[in-house]
Amino acid sequence: MERFELAKQLIRQAGAALRQCRPDRSEVARKTGHQDLVTRWDKATERLLRETISTAFPQDALAGEEYPRVSGGADAVVWYLDPIDGTTNFVNEHRNYAISIGCWQGETPLFGMVLDVEEDRLYWARPGEGAWRDDTRLKVSDRETIPELLFTTSCIQYTFFEDHPCRSGMLRLTEDVRAVRSLGSVALEICQVAAGEADVYVTIRSCPWDHNAARIILQEAGGAISSLGSEPLPLDQNSTVLAANSPAMLEKIRQLYVMAQ
Repeated sequence: MERFELAKQLIRQAGAALRQCRPDRSEVARKTGHQDLVTRWDKATERLLRETISTAFPQDALAGEEYPRVSGGADAVVWYLDPIDGTTNFVNEHRNYAISIGCWQGETPLFGMVLDVEEDRLYWARPGEGAWRDDTRLKVSDRETIPELLFTTSCIQYTFFEDHPCRSGMLRLTEDVRAVRSLGSVALEICQVAAGEADVYVTIRSCPWDHNAARIILQEAGGAISSLGSEPLPLDQNSTVLAANSPAMLEKIRQLYVMAQ
């Protein structure tokens, strides 16, 4: 409970600061290329999160976007921190970006929080307590057939245009669903599935801090999440992600569009 309350206060504080920012070109840098950006606000936000959490819980481990993991003991609680999920949106549009905090002890989730910064809406969940957006309880959609589905992906280029083992299946899926959308934020798009606003989400590459908070929210809302293959979604490695509004739909997508290549 102490960790949860600290995270809730901290994520709101960081969000309020980001809403006042309008980064100019001098504050934007490339990491691996012109489509992979970082700003001084990413680093400043993560530094705020890390320093506050480390002071309050020095025995805990932290893993984040901009700084390497600070490790505690083998059984330490681990915080997964994404200071700005959707940095390109932050730079270009100043909307559809999030702060994400996921807290786990071993393989056990403690809580997940995703703040839609510009809308000032907090998605959160704790095991056994359901999933929430502020004070509104979330529930996944009940759509059961492929032609009804809204399919979302955070990076159209990687999912549909670059070569990967699942590309042909993803292209077939776009032809069979009702529509395809993209926000450009892993955490927010998984939360869309949790809220019943989308039904299936796919990304070809995601880091643990991108999804380790939102996955708790999705599962508490009744959804399911895994890698695109048959493996569970790992906690501490980069991975593909497949999220759906139910375990049955997740398995249907996997069988029809991933395994049947």
